[in-house]
Amino acid sequence: MKDKENTKRKLVLAVGKIIKEEGFTNLKISRIAKIAEVDRKLIYRYFGSLDYLVEAYILENDYWMVFRDQMKEMLLNKEFAGSEDMIIEILQNQFKFFSSQKDMQRLILWELSVKSPLMRSIHNTRESMGQEFLELADPHFADGKVNFRAIAALLVGGIYYTILHTLNNGGNFAGIDLNTESGKENILKAIGQIVGWAYKEA
Repeated sequence: MKDKENTKRKLVLAVGKIIKEEGFTNLKISRIAKIAEVDRKLIYRYFGSLDYLVEAYILENDYWMVFRDQMKEMLLNKEFAGSEDMIIEILQNQFKFFSSQKDMQRLILWELSVKSPLMRSIHNTRESMGQEFLELADPHFADGKVNFRAIAALLVGGIYYTILHTLNNGGNFAGIDLNTESGKENILKAIGQIVGWAYKEA
């Protein structure tokens, strides 16, 4: 059993190494097995297919997967006075996480550029997790005056796009240099302000 778990860990780590250094296009069974230094047949034995191995890696590393349990613990411990503070924390952490994780940046680019049942499955899993936390805000916006889900969609999409755009086209976006700490702080502050305005307007 220990050997099996060690082998699975080697394979998952090999996937991460390839994504970070070479991108998703080089995720081939033979390449992964070579880097993991294991027989390629073990990929099928332990994961069933390449897609399920890649999915195992993504489930361990995607923001919404990584912080799901942590966020639930925050709720149980009542670390936030209300849903506003919690939502701000979630979105600001998403910006910090995504701006520092090259493999997750490449994942989103891959999602946007190919039609793939695997990527659709990952998207749906991520979406269901996001729903759990949007439901925290629903009671505050029950009268329909403010559609907070639409605001959250723009914020999440904006976080992805801003980081991906500056990643490939330099650090500046709307005159803000995201390669600097002050630039990142400006974005984090704006996320908090937008959520705050929505809550006040409602």
